[in-house]
Amino acid sequence: MRNIVARLCMSADGIVDRPEHWLPATGRDELLDQLVTGAETVLLGRTTFEQYAASVARYHSAVVPLDRLRKLVVSSRPVIARPGTEVLRGDPRRVLRALKQVPGEDIHVVGSVTLVRSLLRWRLVDEVSLLVHPVQAGFGSPLFEDRRALRPISLCAAGSGVLQATCRVDYAATATSSTSASAGRWGGTWSTDSVATTARAAIRTHA
Repeated sequence: MRNIVARLCMSADGIVDRPEHWLPATGRDELLDQLVTGAETVLLGRTTFEQYAASVARYHSAVVPLDRLRKLVVSSRPVIARPGTEVLRGDPRRVLRALKQVPGEDIHVVGSVTLVRSLLRWRLVDEVSLLVHPVQAGFGSPLFEDRRALRPISLCAAGSGVLQATCRVDYAATATSSTSASAGRWGGTWSTDSVATTARAAIRTHA
């Protein structure tokens, strides 16, 4: 069974929001490249995907690592397509639960903090991989209010003072209930005639 791995940047004081506001300017352009290292399939929220598309326009003809990967986008409205991009159809909870049952490489959620928080509420994230930068954000919010939810399994130096911490998510340590969580902004679809209404259809569409 596939795992869903959330890959995020975090400041030394535990903030994961808007890293472009607290990362040094020299590290911002390579941010997505660092997060996709080793991934084959990535899951993106609409905002992160649009930031990626804008970066492609900025690079022009240069090779962008994310362009070579399979990209699954969670969005309630149309997005500008890029090569290898699929917009998930229907309830993303149902689709992603189905995809986790299909043999294959892990699915990596890149950035997309709002999407990651939704996936955590639905208990769909198995691991969180954090690039911890040696800077103080000073403002923003952490991924979890209760950090007992993350159980560290590895820690290594990633260069330039950055640490990579990989953690399993311990849902027993939180009071979050996946059955009572609302689908929120991700519960709809922008094309009702393309909704995958069963797990089997979702697998056929996105496996």
